[in-house]
Amino acid sequence: MRNTKQKIRNKQTALRMLTGCFSLRSAWDVLLIVLLLGVAGYFSHYFQNHPVGILSWPQIRQVNVDGHLRPAEHKAFKEIVTTHVSKGFFRISMATLEQELEDLPWIYRAQAHRSWPNTLEIMVQGQDPVARWGRSGLVNTYGELFFPESMEGYSTLPMLYGDEARAAELALAFDNSVRRLEPLGLQLQGLFEDERQSKRLVLSNGIILVVGNGNVSMKIARFVVAYEQYLSSHVRQVKKIDLRYTNGLAVEWKDPQLAGNVEQESTL
Repeated sequence: MRNTKQKIRNKQTALRMLTGCFSLRSAWDVLLIVLLLGVAGYFSHYFQNHPVGILSWPQIRQVNVDGHLRPAEHKAFKEIVTTHVSKGFFRISMATLEQELEDLPWIYRAQAHRSWPNTLEIMVQGQDPVARWGRSGLVNTYGELFFPESMEGYSTLPMLYGDEARAAELALAFDNSVRRLEPLGLQLQGLFEDERQSKRLVLSNGIILVVGNGNVSMKIARFVVAYEQYLSSHVRQVKKIDLRYTNGLAVEWKDPQLAGNVEQESTL
C-alpha cells in the first residue's frame, strides 16, 4: 500500500516537471516565432522600398574597356553598358551584353567578363574597313559587310558590289587580284559582279578588266603575262581588256586608229 502511494507521488511530481518544461518551451517557441516574423516583416518592407539595390548586389563599381572605340559609338556603347551594369555583378548576361555591343556598326567583336569583387572587363575589336560596298556599306578585313550611319571619310576606298550573300567571295577575289597587280605598279579600284556572277575589275588608271565568270586568279595571271610582255609600254592607250577568252585576251584601245582591237594569244 505504501509502495503504491509512493509511486503515485512520483508520477505526480514527474507530471508537474514535464508540464513546467512544456510551458517553458512553448514560451520560447512563441518568442522565436515573433522574432522571425519581425525579421521577415523588416526585410519585406526593405525589399519593397529598395528592390533594385538588393537584386543588384554586389554592385559593379568599375568598368574597364580595352580596345579602340570610335567617338561616334561612345554614347550608344555607354547606354548599353550602363543598362547591364545596373543589374548587378552576378545578374549580367555576358552573352546578351556582347551581342548588343556587336550590333553597333563599328564594333566587330566584344568580349566581357567579371572581375571580383566589383569590376566588369570589356574587350572591344573595332571594324577595319578595306573597301566600300555600294553607296552605304563597308567591307571589313574578314570580307563581312557592315553599314555605318555615315560613309564620310571613306570615299577613297576601293569599291565592291554584287550580291550581299557573295560579299566574302568577292572580297577574297579582290584581295587576290590586288596581290597579283601590285608588283606591276597597278592599283585595283573596284570589283563589280552582276546577277550572272560576271565580274568587271576597274584599275585606278581607268582601265577596265572584263573577267566574266570562272576562275578570276587564272584570268588575272593571263593579264599579268600580257602586261609584262607587251601592254606595259602602251598602257596609256588601253581602255578595256577582255579576259573572257579561253587562251587569250582582247584589247580595246582609246584610239581605234592606233591599233584597232588586238587579240593577244597567251602562252598559258
